Amino acid sequence: MRLKDPFSLKAADMTKRTNKPRKPRDEESSDEVSGLTCQHVSRAVDLNSVKKSVLSSVWSVCSECLKERTMIDGEPAASQDILVCLKCGFQGCNQSGIQHVVKHQQAFHPESHCITISLSTWKAWCFECSEELSTHCNKKALAQSLDFLQKHSVKATSAVSPKIIKLREEPPDYADPPKGKSSVSSALVPVKGINNLGNTCFFNAVMQNLSQTHMLIDLIQEVKEKGYKLRICPPPETNLSPLTVVLPSPEPLTAAMFAFLHNMKDPGKGCVNPKILFNQLCQKAPCFKGYQQQDSQELLHYLLDSIRVEETKRVKAGILKAFNNPTEKTADEETKRQVKAYGKEGVKMNFVDRIFVGELTNTIMCEECEHISTVKEAFIDISLPIIEERVSCCKLHSLQGGAVEQLVSAVSKVNLSFSSGDCSPSAHCSPEEHGETQSRDNLHHQHHQGAFQALSHSYTPSSKECSIQSCLHQFTSVELLMGNNRLLCESCTERRMKQLRKSSSADKKVEKVYTSARKQMLISSLPPVITLHLKRFHQAGMNLRKVNRHVDFPLILDLAPFYFFRDYITLLNLAVGERVLYSLYGIVEHSGSMRGGHYTAYVKVRAPQRKTEQQHKNLSGARDTCSSSQGQWVYVSDTTVQMVPESRVLNSQAYLLFYEEIL
Repeated sequence: MRLKDPFSLKAADMTKRTNKPRKPRDEESSDEVSGLTCQHVSRAVDLNSVKKSVLSSVWSVCSECLKERTMIDGEPAASQDILVCLKCGFQGCNQSGIQHVVKHQQAFHPESHCITISLSTWKAWCFECSEELSTHCNKKALAQSLDFLQKHSVKATSAVSPKIIKLREEPPDYADPPKGKSSVSSALVPVKGINNLGNTCFFNAVMQNLSQTHMLIDLIQEVKEKGYKLRICPPPETNLSPLTVVLPSPEPLTAAMFAFLHNMKDPGKGCVNPKILFNQLCQKAPCFKGYQQQDSQELLHYLLDSIRVEETKRVKAGILKAFNNPTEKTADEETKRQVKAYGKEGVKMNFVDRIFVGELTNTIMCEECEHISTVKEAFIDISLPIIEERVSCCKLHSLQGGAVEQLVSAVSKVNLSFSSGDCSPSAHCSPEEHGETQSRDNLHHQHHQGAFQALSHSYTPSSKECSIQSCLHQFTSVELLMGNNRLLCESCTERRMKQLRKSSSADKKVEKVYTSARKQMLISSLPPVITLHLKRFHQAGMNLRKVNRHVDFPLILDLAPFYFFRDYITLLNLAVGERVLYSLYGIVEHSGSMRGGHYTAYVKVRAPQRKTEQQHKNLSGARDTCSSSQGQWVYVSDTTVQMVPESRVLNSQAYLLFYEEIL
């Protein structure tokens, strides 16, 4: 979220412009963290007055709307974002066209009532400075006021029935309505708050996104019970028939996860207490114990990895039971082979892999011998550096062109050079033979061109662009390895060794050969749900710093320019401009600085897609994508739940982005 617009208000509506000089900014942040030296805190914050007013007023309701009996969208103004004046405790709304909090500030002495705190985002704002303030500065009054308001919010929320948003959803255009029923779904989808156990907002924000991951909910319904039957089909080369195994009960963390997600979907309960699930995770990862500031991305990794390990153990137990629990001593070699083959395929069928795990391929090609090597690695999310300036020309962006166009261009160049006599046949080479040479050269060029090809044409960011696409472009650009970064080429080293042997220099010690090389990382396998992580936290010497720059992100993301399609024959038959489309449904946002921040979530309540898991990748992108834009965005900060417009979502300071494949 841009810091000049923290509460979805235009700056002109919310503040008065002043010509006062700006104060020094926080050294640990790279962009727009300010408010450490606001001169208005001393006279605009009165904690005692705030306590008296808040304790005697209706909580989280605009005082003026309450007097005027104002209704917004058919509900009291309590459903809107409420700001608390830290001078007198006045609670006012910022609803467009009403803005009682602005009128309150203007009615009194501006410099005395100029600082407010939002009850939905817990951000402080100074009207006079036109800036967000850090609530963790050396001004104790500001931090104490925030602490009081947050504690009072927990008490007030637990004293009454917590808010639950239920939305009536319409199915997508392509969904077939059930027989005998109308096309409008009557299902009510709840969005619930999650209790904060003490600095656990990093956990709550991630869990809000997981609870809105439809495929996760669907697969859990299948595998959560003891006795679930899993059918394992090994590859043909193993000469093994499919095997159906019966799974035992889920392990403790996975069982706690199932129970938590069930409670999040139960429309009959209020806010969810995550204590059981969080404690189970802390047993696996003690680093999350205590009340320290933590990282949402690390939490997501530990949680999914730990569940993945438990589910792998569960599948292996089912396989061993199918073979009457053999041991190393009692099993013969054939039994061991079969158990290993079924296990290799079975562990891939856990629901974490089926939903979240993809694959990256790192391709390196020696510039001397053109030997190509690839390294594959699985990922749960992709970490992207935030581009603050346009990358210099050391990256060979031009090498990542359109797959079909460049392959066709390579073939054309080979044919042209032959017809012009640059590659004329030798005296010892017949025409039927020269044709074979040309064909081999053709395939050779296709192979090496295809080694650095994405599915569609390259994405070209503008000079000052900072977006998910520009970050992905930087992540997947071809690098030239040279100088101290040259490649140790085993192929060139082996060739040098053979040359020395032929020249009767076998006694000479062969030095390793280092060469210039090209390197590129591309996505080679896309999961149904892809999570993108923006690297906002950096180590700068002995200090940590945060990048606060806003990163644009689309509601519909085309991953084709960053997707490595390995089947070159199929690639030649594809049309230019193929798309691999993903729709945004969840965000984890981090606000604040390194000393103190807060994690919140934006989730999109929408109807599930028709299939629970795609069988074939959608390479055409031909399906109408308008259906993916349907739904309602909801902002969730621990127990606070609020419907928000799409514009506020797009202005958020995203840290994690959750995209689901459009079927």
